[in-house]
Order: sequence, then structure tokens, then C-alpha cells
Amino acid sequence: MTEQDAGQRPEQAPEQGADRRKTTREPSYLGGRLTFSQQRLSADCIVRDRSDTGALLFVDGAARVPDSFDLAIAKTGETCRVRTRWRRDTALGVEIVMRHAPPPARSEFPEERLRRLKAENERLKRRLQDLEG
Repeated sequence: MTEQDAGQRPEQAPEQGADRRKTTREPSYLGGRLTFSQQRLSADCIVRDRSDTGALLFVDGAARVPDSFDLAIAKTGETCRVRTRWRRDTALGVEIVMRHAPPPARSEFPEERLRRLKAENERLKRRLQDLEG
């Protein structure tokens, strides 16, 4: 194989045992969501072996996932734009192209939240009494 032939297209997985990552990936097992087609389509995935520059994703129908999409990891609050580097069956190797800014923190104080939840609780109690009586 020549050096020119060694480049990978997104449709192909790297050869077994080949590791061309820029940084070492750490094991992980996190739920994620892919969004694409201007946020109209999405798919759930499992995020494995992630690093600062990429990740291994497991998603049903990996062949139908576009080459570029947004990836959100709920547990960590991370959202980023990624590009598919390779794909195989239900696995995708992705490179992080751009990290999105985290959403602003909620400014609700605990007292406000408690007051809102108590009001909701009273409303639900009244509704339950109406249904029972």
C-alpha cells in the first residue's frame, strides 16, 4: 500500500489494529444524541473511547448517518460538531470539529423553585380530588 492509498474515506474503517488517533482516548460509556438535517432528525448513540479530539460512537443505522453532524452528551453537558472519519456496521469514528458553548446556567434560586414546586403540588392535589370526587 502506498502512502497515498493509506488515506481513509469516511465510508471505510481503518484496518484492524491500525491506530491513527492524534490523542489517546479514554474509555467511556455515555448516552449521546446525534442531530442532523438542520436539527430535524436525531438518533441516540453510545459514546465510547472519547478524547479531546474524537470519539467512538455506536449507533443503529450508522451507514445512514451523514458525514457531519452535532453530538450532544447529556451527562457531561457537552455539545460539539463532529465529522465522521470512518464507519463500520453500527460503529462510527468521529473527529471533533468544533465545540459549542454550553447553555447558560439557570438563574432560579432554590426558594423560587421550592415555591413553584409547592404550587404545582397543590394544583395536582386539587386535580386528584376532582377526579376522585
